[in-house]
Amino acid sequence: MESIVFMKVGMHASESFENILVRKNKEFDRAGMSFWGYGGGTMHPISKLQPFAKFRVEQGRDVRLIMEVIKSNHSMSAVADEYSEDGENWKPIPEGIEVRGSKYAVVLNEIVPGDLEVDLTRYVVGIGPSEGKNAGGYIKGRVDKGLLDYVGPANEVVPRVVKSGYSAKLAQPFGVLLRGERPAR
Repeated sequence: MESIVFMKVGMHASESFENILVRKNKEFDRAGMSFWGYGGGTMHPISKLQPFAKFRVEQGRDVRLIMEVIKSNHSMSAVADEYSEDGENWKPIPEGIEVRGSKYAVVLNEIVPGDLEVDLTRYVVGIGPSEGKNAGGYIKGRVDKGLLDYVGPANEVVPRVVKSGYSAKLAQPFGVLLRGERPAR
């Protein structure tokens, strides 16, 4: 995998990861895509995620979301009712899609299971102020996601292999802003 969006995932908005997966696969069946919600500025959808993914797709590369499941206890549960690709024009969230407790979303095709092992030391940050930094040292502590490019084995760096049971190919427009609040369906 040449370019990846790496994200630690788990319970979110008081919903188990397993239940989120079931809901997201139903969303894909109904809407042909799903929105995977997230927060944090390291992967802003307009200034980082969209340019990262667009450039790589234009080069003929797929960009995949790779998920490392962790224990988490996120309990915020507001449901977004609008999204924007540019921060100016807002549209209703597509019918059949629900994003809970998030400011942003990655736009995905079908989430597929798989036994993946990813050595983060073979990737570097692909955009932003930490561009070029080895991902093995970047993804740690409060930094739980990143836009990463494969560069191969790093010299004199201890491998940092993470296991991922799920991945998904990103879909246009790759990332969106979210807003609004409505009850969960």
